[in-house]
Amino acid sequence: MGKIELKLEDIRVEPLTINNQFHIKSFYSIVCRELEDFLKENAWKEQEIDYSKTYLFFHNGILAGYATLLTDKQSLKHDHSHPSLATFQDKVDKPYSSVPALKIGRICVADNYNSQLQEAQYSGLGTIMFTVILDYAKSLAAKVGCRVITSHSKKSTGAHSWYLKLGFQFSNKEEKVKELLAREDCASIPMFYDIRRIVI
Repeated sequence: MGKIELKLEDIRVEPLTINNQFHIKSFYSIVCRELEDFLKENAWKEQEIDYSKTYLFFHNGILAGYATLLTDKQSLKHDHSHPSLATFQDKVDKPYSSVPALKIGRICVADNYNSQLQEAQYSGLGTIMFTVILDYAKSLAAKVGCRVITSHSKKSTGAHSWYLKLGFQFSNKEEKVKELLAREDCASIPMFYDIRRIVI
């Protein structure tokens, strides 16, 4: 039996608050326990000190996923930067060392909504979550400087493949990316998404 494809209108988004945080107790992710643990143990603590903000994604009253967002910058100066990042330098007269960004610090879906799992009932939630995050980034860009969305994709979950499908690019040159993917001591790969879709 095929999975049920979710639509944006199927999902309700709420910022994590003192009134709805009881929902996180029922959230489970067999694909990445670390992300499950962050939601249950640290998301609220970080939010209380304004380090990050977490948003909960509900489907039919069930907590189906969450995303934690914070401010960031995309460096333009490191030794192994992707050639496309040079495009940002061409946009201004004075060279900048970085561009302002919104970072996806954590993003995770519950097991029943993770299309990687054969037994999952639903698909499409991750794409919906990114659509919402992109809207947040565009809204932020209308008020303050924000040009890209950044993320460090977890190697253990193969998240970089999902990010690439969304339109993200690696922040490093191809040979550096291959090195990072091969290294056992490297847990994640830096990636970026140009909000204006000029650097693609």
